[in-house]
Amino acid sequence: MEQQVGPVGPVRRVGLVGRAAVVLLGLAVVAVGIFAVRRLTVKHPVCGPEVPSPDSTYVGSDSLGKGEMLAGVLARWCVPQARIDAVQSALARTDFNFRNMRPGDNVSFEYRGMSMTGITYRKDPVTSYPVRFDSAGATATKEVKPVDTVRVVVRGAVKGSLWNSMTGLGERPGLVVNFAGILSYEVDFLTETNEGDSFEILLDKYYVDTSFYRDGQVRAVHYKGQAGNFYGFYYRSPSGHYDFYNEKGQSLRKSVLRSPLTFANVTSSFGMRFHPISRVYRQHQGVDYGAPLGTPVSAIADGTVTMARWNDGYGNFVQIRHSGGLVSCYGHLSRYGAGAKAGRSVRQGQTVGYVGSTGNSTGPHLHFEVRQNGTPVNPLKVIPPRAEPVAGRNMPEFNVLKASYLADLARPAGPVVAAPDSSKEKRDLPFPRPKATGL
Repeated sequence: MEQQVGPVGPVRRVGLVGRAAVVLLGLAVVAVGIFAVRRLTVKHPVCGPEVPSPDSTYVGSDSLGKGEMLAGVLARWCVPQARIDAVQSALARTDFNFRNMRPGDNVSFEYRGMSMTGITYRKDPVTSYPVRFDSAGATATKEVKPVDTVRVVVRGAVKGSLWNSMTGLGERPGLVVNFAGILSYEVDFLTETNEGDSFEILLDKYYVDTSFYRDGQVRAVHYKGQAGNFYGFYYRSPSGHYDFYNEKGQSLRKSVLRSPLTFANVTSSFGMRFHPISRVYRQHQGVDYGAPLGTPVSAIADGTVTMARWNDGYGNFVQIRHSGGLVSCYGHLSRYGAGAKAGRSVRQGQTVGYVGSTGNSTGPHLHFEVRQNGTPVNPLKVIPPRAEPVAGRNMPEFNVLKASYLADLARPAGPVVAAPDSSKEKRDLPFPRPKATGL
């Protein structure tokens, strides 16, 4: 094979096969280099990286891990300790709350060539804290993006369960819980939902840079099914008191919750039944709710804990005395809630325990009893009094608002678009319409 002398040593002439091998090897090296640079720009840096040119700009992104502070993320990105101190000092000169840092908070890093030009700490899509570097050190500012409020109608039908039906439309679990909570005194969503029941929600949704940010205030709700036809309207009085009310201005809140669990299945009803352990027919003095181990159990009303201890077949057991001769009991708990101790006062909705399988139990569930003046009654048929209604002097204002909400609920699912004679708070969207949810 013929040999020539090149600038760095002897060069061999190779055939087509050899040249092809060299070309493939070169392409592989280039590909590895490109991959390394791309990985640097979007995932995680390597101390002393090589970049395409001194003028190249790129942004890296990371987030706080569990138990991690900002300094830990900066150190992981090879930021010198002196600059870490400068960043924290700059942020301290704003209203940045170092104690409010949480796992998942985003930190982005801006580079020009090999030099880091700044970082940005983002708490959420709205609030961020850019820190910029210059010859004088580090300067931090606070930036708050504008939030657009859009009133939206969500509409659907129950298919399987309320939870699956609403989340199936793309709604957040928090909205499902909120909706169920508003009407929880009218409808027991554990036992009274049926296939084909319909629901409607009028609420505000918040958008940042045309992207969904979070759900806002629910304005009105409607549920229609075999259990009945129920409306709820949010109203805030001139004095500042707010609540949800039905068409007549009566509060939807009552002094006693319909159920101590938000979502569960009734596995055994009140009355005569074949006992699964003793294998005989006898009176079941409560209702059993099947739910996952550890599900929070709520006090159905304000009251005083009279018992919070092991109680034979009931296992871990809590008993609460309420006003009007009412007593509620919660059995088979896995553990007790904070403050669930004999003699302590509890508030309606306070967690008094967690679903378990202690005592005589065949699996995780809650045994729930209600006694009226010492006599066991069916918890599903307890009808408590309502909270305060809309004051008579405020009814004209409430009726005007109710009519407006009813008109909006009658609109197609999706954003409420302003009509020529509509109020100023209803406006067309300042950005493309989000996908409508509904039937």
